[in-house]
Amino acid sequence: MPFAAGTKESFLGAFLENIIYGLYLSAFIECCTLFWRRRKPQNGNQFYLMFTAGLMFLLITIRCIIDTYRCVVTFNTVDADFGLPNSTLGLVTNACWFYLTPLADFFIIFRTYVVWNGSWPIIVLPLILGLANLGSSFWVTVALVQLNTDGPEIWGNIVWKSLNTFLSLSLATNVICTALISFRILQIHRRVTATGVTSVGPRFGIKLVSIIVESAAMYTLLLVGILISNSVESFVNFVFFDCTPPTIGLVFSYIIIRVSRGTSYGDDTDVPSGMDFGHRTTASERFELGHNHNVRSGSQGEVQVRLEREVHEDSEDCDSGGKYSGKSAV
Repeated sequence: MPFAAGTKESFLGAFLENIIYGLYLSAFIECCTLFWRRRKPQNGNQFYLMFTAGLMFLLITIRCIIDTYRCVVTFNTVDADFGLPNSTLGLVTNACWFYLTPLADFFIIFRTYVVWNGSWPIIVLPLILGLANLGSSFWVTVALVQLNTDGPEIWGNIVWKSLNTFLSLSLATNVICTALISFRILQIHRRVTATGVTSVGPRFGIKLVSIIVESAAMYTLLLVGILISNSVESFVNFVFFDCTPPTIGLVFSYIIIRVSRGTSYGDDTDVPSGMDFGHRTTASERFELGHNHNVRSGSQGEVQVRLEREVHEDSEDCDSGGKYSGKSAV
């Protein structure tokens, strides 16, 4: 049975989309569990995380269902064609992706703002790019609705040009935010090491994973792959298109999980900027990294690190017989 151009790539993309969606679904369920456990007290950040996670889940699920349904229907057609891109189902599934992307961009901008302790100048440029990307999402949607199927080939029509603009703006936003968050995480690690309160530090692998997760670097790399495939006019981009929505959900769900657990950087929780470095010692150690703000002058104080250590000894080593607990603060 002959296949129309890009059909094989669309089938492969839908297959991978469902696999990634399964991983995302487990992460989303964990997000919901953490939201339920931390339902009281709630602040503005918590409500924002809940709203973002819920809206992402809705858009990603709708697209995954429609893409799967279109694959099943396509098997029953003579030429195995998915149909016009501006059909009703085509518009709905693409709209879910177009509006999911700005949502993810604003989320990573929000994370940058939090990690940098509410510094507005840091996010001015990403915020402008995010707003421009939101506008381009409307542009590409209108261009898709008004697409003239008898016009130029797929690589030369206005939809493709507007799509490249849309993706480029999203990439620029994520590259800047990824760089800012990565720099901030490395800066925090250096400050913790410089205090000299402990000789134990995060291994390179743990630190790298932390940077990749917190900065949504995987999503940034996926955008690079899409733009490269578009530039060489390869139908492999259909695979990337289908994989993008669940990947967005998976990446940002793990960020939300870290925020809800209080193990992300810069959150106003019991452990504002703490992190489990994954090492095993004879004592349990917790590092809290925060910034004091002078209320009167508004100036930012020095970084304070508090080391809490609980040492458990056998009763025979303790004069009181039982458990000895020592705590030191720096």
